[in-house]
Amino acid sequence: MSNPKKQIYLHEFNIIMGNKIFLPNVSGMLRAFAETKEEITSNYEFMPFVFIRGKLDTITKLWDKPDIMAFSSSIWNHQLNLAVAKKAREMFPQALIVFGGPHVPNDGAEVFLRENEFIDLIVIKDGEATFSDILITFLKTRDFSDVQGVAFLHPNTKRFIRTLDRPTEDVNVFPSPYVAGLYDYLLNERGDTEYQVILETNRGCPFECGFCYWGSRNKRVRMFDLNRIRQEVAWIGKHRIEYVFGADANFGMIPRDLEVASIFVESKKSIGFPRSFRVCYGKNAEDRVFTVAQLLDAVGLTKGVTVSFQSTDPQTLKNIGRGNISLNVYRNLLKRYRERKIQIYTELILGMPGETYESFTKGLNEVFEAGLYDQIGIFFCIVLPNTPMANPDYIKEHEIIIQQIELVEPHASKRKEGEIQEYEDIIIATKTMPLEEWKKTATMAWVAQTLHGLKLGFFVALYLFNRFGIKYTEFFSYLVSHGYNEKFPVFKDQINQYKSYLERVISGDPQCVFIDEFGEISWQIEEATFLKLSENLKTFYEEFFLITQNLLKSRGVPVDNEELREVFRYQIARIASLDTNKPKRYQFSYNIPEYFDRLLNDQEGELIPPQDSNWILDVDTKKYHNKKDFATQIIWYGRRDSRAVEPVTWFRDK
Repeated sequence: MSNPKKQIYLHEFNIIMGNKIFLPNVSGMLRAFAETKEEITSNYEFMPFVFIRGKLDTITKLWDKPDIMAFSSSIWNHQLNLAVAKKAREMFPQALIVFGGPHVPNDGAEVFLRENEFIDLIVIKDGEATFSDILITFLKTRDFSDVQGVAFLHPNTKRFIRTLDRPTEDVNVFPSPYVAGLYDYLLNERGDTEYQVILETNRGCPFECGFCYWGSRNKRVRMFDLNRIRQEVAWIGKHRIEYVFGADANFGMIPRDLEVASIFVESKKSIGFPRSFRVCYGKNAEDRVFTVAQLLDAVGLTKGVTVSFQSTDPQTLKNIGRGNISLNVYRNLLKRYRERKIQIYTELILGMPGETYESFTKGLNEVFEAGLYDQIGIFFCIVLPNTPMANPDYIKEHEIIIQQIELVEPHASKRKEGEIQEYEDIIIATKTMPLEEWKKTATMAWVAQTLHGLKLGFFVALYLFNRFGIKYTEFFSYLVSHGYNEKFPVFKDQINQYKSYLERVISGDPQCVFIDEFGEISWQIEEATFLKLSENLKTFYEEFFLITQNLLKSRGVPVDNEELREVFRYQIARIASLDTNKPKRYQFSYNIPEYFDRLLNDQEGELIPPQDSNWILDVDTKKYHNKKDFATQIIWYGRRDSRAVEPVTWFRDK
């Protein structure tokens, strides 16, 4: 009688977002390559993927008699992996427990292993070939000294051993888990679960930003064969996968990305799937990125193009090892994308070493004044393992203060009671930005995202800048300092809530919050502010008008009150609303619709005083089933393409 095959369990717990979850891509890649080895397939059996988060006792019931237990660790599952692996060691003392992934420290491997002695070994960097070598070696011994790219404590002596790094592989030796059908059993029984796909068309990043793991892992960019990509996209179309996350570091940077984009476009045209292809666009090669974005946008595959600065401050950029396009190039790019009606999304990171409140607000103004009329995302700086920013010498040099906080991922479902909590490390102070200044900067970022990014005050701010030269951050700062007043209860309440939020964060609470009436998923704080204000827009805009009026008076700016009221009427008309009785037509005495139309199309805007005719604005007002539907459509699905701003047409009624 032949010996039974050894059982392998692959663990890759992914974020649950309502009924959506990503298929376990890393686990699939490990298994697909391992199953090309006859020595493995004849001695091992891969068990079903373990990738749905849950309570510890629920997960342990999925095991039979494991011999190998592998864990892919990222920021969203690292603590759960540790807890599950520790329990596995208690239950199955002889099982081999392997860890890999970006959240497993490479330089701190010995400390990590000694702190977690239930882990047998860790994989350094890419895992496919290394994991297969581990499986073959384990048939004979638990000493992995001859396997490249691993670190472990010797099973007998407990001496720390780190083997030589594995040479860079040709990625085309790794089969596609999608094409191999490794997930078909899940899709055949998916019910109302919406599986999403992570797909690499290349691997590696030539840049080495201080906050990012991509370039630290492998600077050489290696490309997957185009025929493989065609087969994967065909599989995606066949299985009606709606959302694909492109896991390339710089999509559009490589000339053949035009062909990759075309493969997705043809699938969308012929089959209708995928419906959305989210990519991280390249940091240079502007012309090619533009062409790629046009291709994807033409069939509705993209929600916009990310052109990120992270910072505009030269010293900060030097500290994080990053270069940026110039603001002149950025300004021209914005105009170019606007002409094609393609949305732009710009990101900044708050709290990086070298940044100050003044440099950050200066950068905000530069980005807005360059003509960013679309989305902006501003994120707390997170310190991740295996990045330059995590180096103790770097932390000491820049006097970085890190706060560990609970991790609640944006738009993720709430963890059930009894589930393992995850954590993230954020920077709350540096040598150039003490804690109180960090709070002040964070408040500016919150207001900028709520009013400009989520559009609650976008048209008002655009008007003040173009009509009177009042800088965006000057306006936002005034709103905070003068809105904190008993005369403005809505503003004061929101500012108080944000102050309280910051205090909770620096005490360890999560960045994202839950609002039960808007659904079960989490929201970033500016999104939560938008949603709460949407319940009381009338009072909010009444207060907003009065504070703006006070600002103009304090600056000695002469403005006709009716002109200002019409600007606010236009702002209110354009913003998506929960009000089922919101009008579809608005009338203006000034040429307000024409004025904003010209500004948004990079033309000179001039306000014409009331004459004998009126200006009519027709709004394509959307109706929503309930608050959850509103939040889902406007924020979760619609933030990047600014669905908070409703489409309009206008004409002059002579």
